[in-house]
Amino acid sequence: MSHKTAVKIYEIASYVLILLATALMLVPKLKAMLEGYNMLAIIMILIALATAARWGMEHHRFRSAEDEIDQLQGDVRRLTQLLAEEKKKNNKQ
Repeated sequence: MSHKTAVKIYEIASYVLILLATALMLVPKLKAMLEGYNMLAIIMILIALATAARWGMEHHRFRSAEDEIDQLQGDVRRLTQLLAEEKKKNNKQ
């Protein structure tokens, strides 16, 4: 899975979890369905999972940026080498 796909999945998951936590707080029918459970604990777990999803999203963004930086550094090295070879060729002529 590419970093771009992982970022999208984590982003969507975090939004869904936040919306679910909000719905549990505000929708009376959902409150009635979960009457026997500790509602605050469920909401806190959902928020913790949303935070973890956001962390995963940022982690993949960072890894993607690191990969791009490594690729660009390789390109700069290759171009520098080509420039040096071109200068040598011009000096010989």
